[in-house]
Amino acid sequence: MPNLLGLCRETPHGRMTHRGFGPLHSGLNQTQTSCRPMADQSHNPNNPKQTYRLLFACLAIVGIGNSMLFAVLPPIARETGMPDWSVSAIFTLSAVLWVLTSPVWGRMSDTKGRKPMIVMGLSAYALSTGTFTVIAAIGLMDHFHWLTLFIGLAAARLIFGAFGSATNPAAQAYVADTTRPEIRTREIAAVTSAFAFGSAAGPALAAGMIANMGLLAPLFATTILAIIGALSARFFLPNIEITPTAKKSAAPSSVWRLALNPSVRPWLLFGVILSAVTAVMFQQVSFYFIDRLGVTPREGATLSAVALALGAMAQIIAQLVLIPRLSLSPRGLIVWGCLITGAGAALTAFGDSFGTLSVAQALVGLGFGLARPGFTGGASLAVSQDDQGSVAGLVVAANGAGFVVAPIFGAGLYALVSHQAPFVLCAMVLFLLAGYGLTSKQLVGAPMEESPPDQPGV
Repeated sequence: MPNLLGLCRETPHGRMTHRGFGPLHSGLNQTQTSCRPMADQSHNPNNPKQTYRLLFACLAIVGIGNSMLFAVLPPIARETGMPDWSVSAIFTLSAVLWVLTSPVWGRMSDTKGRKPMIVMGLSAYALSTGTFTVIAAIGLMDHFHWLTLFIGLAAARLIFGAFGSATNPAAQAYVADTTRPEIRTREIAAVTSAFAFGSAAGPALAAGMIANMGLLAPLFATTILAIIGALSARFFLPNIEITPTAKKSAAPSSVWRLALNPSVRPWLLFGVILSAVTAVMFQQVSFYFIDRLGVTPREGATLSAVALALGAMAQIIAQLVLIPRLSLSPRGLIVWGCLITGAGAALTAFGDSFGTLSVAQALVGLGFGLARPGFTGGASLAVSQDDQGSVAGLVVAANGAGFVVAPIFGAGLYALVSHQAPFVLCAMVLFLLAGYGLTSKQLVGAPMEESPPDQPGV
């Protein structure tokens, strides 16, 4: 077992990094000959706090819509006669495009700017959700055969996978441009916790809307919010200057070479596996509530929405409260995150009441809230400033990669083996992943410090 306390080493980019569970009091060596000047000195927006809050709101909108879709699509499928596997297939097809296009949009944000990519992604998300809602409404009126409905819904979701994937990497790179390395993981965790915030608000809103306004009300609301987010980013988000060195290094093939870099590859591998187990659990949980608790599809949608909201709230607590105070290194975050998420998956498999399953979802959210910023921050710290857009795109692709195959595999286990099988397998994989994170010599990174009073934050 490696010594995780107080170990420092020189990274390929000339800065000292610290591995461990304690704060780094000595600071970082700022000698970075291959990097552009630190962005928080030369590229910081005029009002960083207001800017970060706008980014937070835009990412929260995406989180709200996705969590609502997890809660709404399974009952739509049951009521329209679509087979259960079609739900996983819709997410999988979208995830394929998400994985393929996220690195491209991330690299393009290095050349075209962060703001245009953020605006384009939000606009595509609004178009995708609006189209999805209209098609679902027609399907619920029995005007479509289930296969036609499936094709229409999948096509609408593909718009999000192909173009909506631009928002997340550009937003993450925006934060990396405006923060110092020693506080970057913390600030990325703060802004990207917006997705968890949206995921918490989404199910709660969905439960009330489904009960009072109908099954499609959450999707109509999401479309309106996405339009507002795109317009807000277009008119109020400051531009960040892109340096000539970043443009020069932005060859289309270089982003894939970056993925094979020995300092980046372990973090991406961890992200892909974490994404896979997350995809299996999240996409089966609504069906699991219906079948395990013996309730109707609409009752299951309401109950699972509440449990998912608890999990998302736990994720927010992890990212906004625990991470700044625990001062864990990226490695420490992924180890603890996997252990806690694994415990939640195991409790889901053996729980048979709404209370137990809700506690399990809270554990899953808490663990995921620690692990995801860990691998995101570790990957960001592994590259130069000019490659932040590219590595952000790769990180977002890794987050989506698990949704390509894992959901269908999880659905197969759920239908052919047992309802508990997917969650048992996820628990085992997470515990093994924690062991890998604890023993790997390749996973290194700098821990977070408290920001000085003049540093931006959410």
